[in-house]
Amino acid sequence: MQDAQFSPVKPWRDRSNTIGYITGGMEAQVDLLQQVLAQLPADSRAMLHLNAPGGKTVSVECGDLCGTQLSAAGLVERSGSSTWVPSEYAQQWLRTQDSFFLAAKLHANVKFFGELLSAIGEDTKHSDLLKVARSTYGLNWNSPDQVRRRTGWLRGLGLIELWGQRVVRTTAGDTFLEQIAISSPEDATGVTQEEQVGSVGLQFNLGDVAQLEQVDLRKRRALIGYIPRGNTSGNRDSGESSLTPTASIRLLVDMMGDGLAIEAFREKCSVELGISRNSFTTMMHALRHTGLVEQTAFNFFTPTEIGQQIKRPDSNHLLVAHLHSRYLFFGEILNHLDKPATTSNLVAVAKEHYGFPQASNGEIRVRLSFLQDAGLVERVDWQRFRVTPDGKSFAQALELQSPEAESIENPAEEDQQVPVDVQSSIIDDLRTYGRQGTESKAFEAAVGKAFSFLGFHAEHLGGPGRTDVLGTAQLATKDRYRIIVDAKSSGNEIVAESSVKFDALRDHKRKHKADYVVVVGPDFAPRLKNWAVDNEVVLLRIEDLVTILERHSAHPIALTDMRDTFAHVDTFKDELLEQYATLERRTALMNRVISLSFQETTDDDPIAEGYISVENIIYALKKEFTPRPSVEEVDEVLSFLSHPLVAALEVTKSRYKLVDSPRNISLRLLGLGGTIETG
Repeated sequence: MQDAQFSPVKPWRDRSNTIGYITGGMEAQVDLLQQVLAQLPADSRAMLHLNAPGGKTVSVECGDLCGTQLSAAGLVERSGSSTWVPSEYAQQWLRTQDSFFLAAKLHANVKFFGELLSAIGEDTKHSDLLKVARSTYGLNWNSPDQVRRRTGWLRGLGLIELWGQRVVRTTAGDTFLEQIAISSPEDATGVTQEEQVGSVGLQFNLGDVAQLEQVDLRKRRALIGYIPRGNTSGNRDSGESSLTPTASIRLLVDMMGDGLAIEAFREKCSVELGISRNSFTTMMHALRHTGLVEQTAFNFFTPTEIGQQIKRPDSNHLLVAHLHSRYLFFGEILNHLDKPATTSNLVAVAKEHYGFPQASNGEIRVRLSFLQDAGLVERVDWQRFRVTPDGKSFAQALELQSPEAESIENPAEEDQQVPVDVQSSIIDDLRTYGRQGTESKAFEAAVGKAFSFLGFHAEHLGGPGRTDVLGTAQLATKDRYRIIVDAKSSGNEIVAESSVKFDALRDHKRKHKADYVVVVGPDFAPRLKNWAVDNEVVLLRIEDLVTILERHSAHPIALTDMRDTFAHVDTFKDELLEQYATLERRTALMNRVISLSFQETTDDDPIAEGYISVENIIYALKKEFTPRPSVEEVDEVLSFLSHPLVAALEVTKSRYKLVDSPRNISLRLLGLGGTIETG
């Protein structure tokens, strides 16, 4: 075998959180990969046919498998718009069949691969490796799925073996481990000794720009608004990257010189940044509110004193301090990044503790970008950010808003909380009784409550010849359907092959005149997953059911829509989560439309009079959502918000205006829901 050290390992933050899974068996990933690569190049829509263990043939769509499972590890790449080909590295592996060669590539591109191998001790189980991933390497995994995927690949490569529940490193695994560079927990979590000590003696000369009283801090503006990024102008090379918010603001103020008529400035922005007329109006609203420019005569604008100062390339700290003085939850972010956090974490903090209900991922990302440009914050990986030593010193030089009374005393508590509409006892019981193996009746009852929460009329039956739970979708006759649910607890957290009797499940299905069959358990033996597909049975892990319950509490899927997913036993969970994601996206769009309308309403623009056009709404949304929202999606949201029952927006000639406070709109929607009897 070749020396694996030739493959440089990417920095931890650039490595993928997930490792791909090829349908056909966890222990057969390497063999299945070879079959996939042998069928490339192929079009995204082509079906790849794989021979899985046990003589079963599996068919997968090329684009779905390559795009979502194999590309992150650098095993495949796109050629043209719709063709997938093996990467150069994968082609070399196909020629050599060198296990170390492939393992080194996976380790170089995927987090916690070689690190997992290193974490294996004398008596190590999958649950132990999950604890290491979470507590030592800061990976936010709620289930052992990603751990099991990695051990599946490592088994196929001959680097580990499973002895019952124990994960054991082989001699080859020991040899491979000696040849690779392992990331330290400090690299992964972003906590180093130097940063813990902090920056000593660093001084920031900010003057009085950020010295505010608490009352002033609470009155700061919520939304920064539209900042152009300048990558659509004909004057810019096609390969040139977009500007950061700092560079964009500095360029705009610099383009204004010592003062410029509005039409001349509009023309400059069109030529230099590719800004359209409608976008220019939106941009000017945002730029005026920064306090960096001001109107000094009719249709004539000039940079303010602070605006002139921030033209200097070395004024990033001054710009951040100035923006902190004008916008909610700006410098305060620095006090919440001692441990790496995501934008979603910061959004929750802003809403709950700083009086910023309009906070969104987009607004927080803009703030983080300014802080990054000033060297006060740095990115740990694609999702998380942390404060730098300079950032800690900078925060001490600012007057920061105090969190509201229920200040965060236990930051970890947010990650542990369950949405308020999900009874925590259901989730607690699922996790507790499902892993005991001696409380089968209690586990059956918990499963029944879970499906009742999903909207089914759930009956806990149990006993000889009967299913554990019978769920009925109480709908019109032609839409009505039934499911039977078998609850399988296990003390070792794996439901054994002998524990699921498919013949008995068929009898129960026939006896109860059910349409679909579900088995719930902590996890399932590998071969059970293939047998379940053959027998049209959905295998549902406890942690996947918990995720479904949590997401259902905020964005419930209709029982009619849920029915289709039960028919696709091999993709049930993925299809269901995709439906939840669609509903969550719709809610996020609605929230952002209200925020944009609120911003326009409070701008005091005598020309716009609080109205915002559909075109401007779509333009703003497409900067924040991937994929970009369609016209139909936006129209759907606008129609809902302008309906008399909601009474949030008023429409005049395809322009919309907010006609009530966001809080009243929220209360009205809650009130409408509260009037429905849930039975």
